[in-house]
Amino acid sequence: MKRIIIIHYHLNPGGVTRIIESQVQALRNSDPSSEILVLTASCENPELIKKAGAQIILEYRLNYLHENTDYVAEYEALQDFFSGILRKGDILHVHNLNLGKNPILTLVISEWISKGYPVVNHAHDFAEDRPPNYQFLTQVIKKISKRSVKDILYPDRENLQYIVLNSSDRIKLIDLGVDKEKVFVVPNPVVLSADHNEKDRSGIRSSIIEKLNLVGSKKIITYPVRVIRRKNIGEYVLLCHLLRDKANWLVTQPPRNPVEVRPYLEWKKFCMLNKIPLYFEAGNYVDFESLILASDYCFTTSIKEGFGMVYMEPWLFNIPVIGRNLSNISPDLKKAGIVFPLLYNSINVIWNNTTTDFAELSMPDQMNYIAGLIENPDKAKDLFSQNGFLEKLLISVDQSLIDKNKAIILQEFSLNNYAKRLERIYQKFAG
Repeated sequence: MKRIIIIHYHLNPGGVTRIIESQVQALRNSDPSSEILVLTASCENPELIKKAGAQIILEYRLNYLHENTDYVAEYEALQDFFSGILRKGDILHVHNLNLGKNPILTLVISEWISKGYPVVNHAHDFAEDRPPNYQFLTQVIKKISKRSVKDILYPDRENLQYIVLNSSDRIKLIDLGVDKEKVFVVPNPVVLSADHNEKDRSGIRSSIIEKLNLVGSKKIITYPVRVIRRKNIGEYVLLCHLLRDKANWLVTQPPRNPVEVRPYLEWKKFCMLNKIPLYFEAGNYVDFESLILASDYCFTTSIKEGFGMVYMEPWLFNIPVIGRNLSNISPDLKKAGIVFPLLYNSINVIWNNTTTDFAELSMPDQMNYIAGLIENPDKAKDLFSQNGFLEKLLISVDQSLIDKNKAIILQEFSLNNYAKRLERIYQKFAG
């Protein structure tokens, strides 16, 4: 009987935690006899993992590494921890191993790779895209190891395989020197809640309009996101101002990361001072599923996503997705047959006498641009003429297209298919 050991820094609410929960469920459904162990530093809701069919072991040293730490002592302690748990035949499935959040964990796992243990490096994000992370990774590794950083991050070993979320990330790993035969695109599963179709959608909508004091005659647009900088909230604020007469604009959650709180609060203050009717933190007052069901569209202005669940999940609730097209996300989804009729590539604006994408402006410049539109409403005409799609941004989507997208997602991105993809990778370790 094989044993799958899933490892991540923490299981706090968020994208990777949801994927690990789905991974446990998919593997348990696929092979009820397999043993699944989850190693993590913390877990806010362990019952979800246990109910899905896995055992949890908590070890605080798996969490993000602080700079003021005895690196050698941490390294030795983590080695001892794994020595007490691992046994021959285990498959280690590590999420975001090379992200630079805990370079000692990265080094320790690389040592177990060298010992021949099968390891899957499941890359949701990359330290190479985050200079401070990569610098920290390099700094710590050089202090406690004589091996090269590249050999630790991307060793050329038969017992190491890689999972990425999209084709763009696969190319990124190959460009970093990883053998293309060892990199597998495994899209995240998209799971439909069992009972949402049984709910009274009209009643839910009426209840939310009353609870949030929305304008009932307008459409409801929801950005189902925790607001961090890469979610490009400034662009959503711009669109809320431009199309305020056509829709209620909502965003669901504030950031958790303290670094993200200040810019978020500045946007809230900006909207309040300029009377921009963006409803912040709607998810604190209405549950997520009801909010999506009550919406006419789900919106995304994000400029960077690993998989882009927001491009998938709303269709399962019969809600069209609208917003910014991402070149690393859309191609794989379109290849699967999903159609996105309401995506745009950029919002072009004139700034300092130059045409530029609004998303590329700094936060102060975005605020100044929007303030300029408020001060001089005639400028909005130029913006609409530069971006013809804005006039048609909120057109209706045929139910037949929604049904088609929903059917593709339920089939192609099911838990069953997810388990099959994982099992095919695990089987490679058997030779």
